[in-house]
Amino acid sequence: MENDIFDVRGLHIVVTGGASGIGLAAARELASRGAVLDIWDIKPESLSAALDGPLQAFQGRVTTRLVDVSDADAVEAASEAAWQAAPVDVLINCAGMTSHRRPVLEIPLGDWDRMLGVNLYGTLHTCRSFGRRMIERGSGSIINVSSVDAVDPSWGNLHYGVSKAGVAMLTTGLAREWGKTGVRVNAVGPGPIRTPLTEPLFAAHDWLEPKWVESVPLGRIGEPEDLTGIFVYLASPASRWVTGRSFYIDGGWLL
Repeated sequence: MENDIFDVRGLHIVVTGGASGIGLAAARELASRGAVLDIWDIKPESLSAALDGPLQAFQGRVTTRLVDVSDADAVEAASEAAWQAAPVDVLINCAGMTSHRRPVLEIPLGDWDRMLGVNLYGTLHTCRSFGRRMIERGSGSIINVSSVDAVDPSWGNLHYGVSKAGVAMLTTGLAREWGKTGVRVNAVGPGPIRTPLTEPLFAAHDWLEPKWVESVPLGRIGEPEDLTGIFVYLASPASRWVTGRSFYIDGGWLL
């Protein structure tokens, strides 16, 4: 692995929403390649399950923190603690939420506030906190998680699409502003993925999964592991001249 351009050994990587779904798959893959992980999640039971299960083999290189990313003060405190442990090389923003499908006029404004608070403002809080420190250091990679809904909003989930479109625009704007500081900012936009967030949607709307499968040229719902390669790429030196891009990993959904 001496000349491995995808080498992430020893990198200190923070993963928000890292105890389940896409975040956990990314954390496990990066840990298996030698990275040092700082896993954030809002659910203590998910953190415990991740440590006792998929991340058990890497516990010597994994720290967990209970953090609500919609709380700017909590993010700043956790960011400071992570940075005191070691300079952070990579931030992966996987923390997010979705909701059951409803027509836009039936979505309460409070649901809009919560969706934007977690998905958009949560990403902004972590980008600001870690970005400031990365700028001072002169290097860093930030990987945000957007969605195909950012450019192709699905029925009944407009507030989710708006929040993820905001993440995509935030990614582009930060990349442009911070590029000359040595900090890169990119986004991963998943298509329909089977995670603990989407399973309740499939259960509540029996038409949803077949409709999604029909819309995917590769003919199936994605799994979190289908996304791990792009996170390795964006965390590693292989992407050293890449910033401001949104990579849609969607089985062809947007074709």
